[in-house]
Amino acid sequence: MIAALFPLPEAYLSILNILAFGTFAWGAYRNFEPFGPMTILAVVYALFAIVFNPISPVILPPMVWKTVDIAGAVLLLVTGRIVAK
Repeated sequence: MIAALFPLPEAYLSILNILAFGTFAWGAYRNFEPFGPMTILAVVYALFAIVFNPISPVILPPMVWKTVDIAGAVLLLVTGRIVAK
């Protein structure tokens, strides 16, 4: 996700969007427990999955995308072990 901050070809960014969408969607699914302690994390992952949706892309200014990319990378680094369980 940090690589998206650098100028890259559009094809690479499309692949990154697909991978990010899949990762966040999987994380939302894995953390969803009705009325469980990780429901908030599942909602955050679902919101990121919506933003990185490759089928109907969200149009944001470049500076906002950079912020979303950094926030997504930090979220994955901080919560990666929780989702992997």
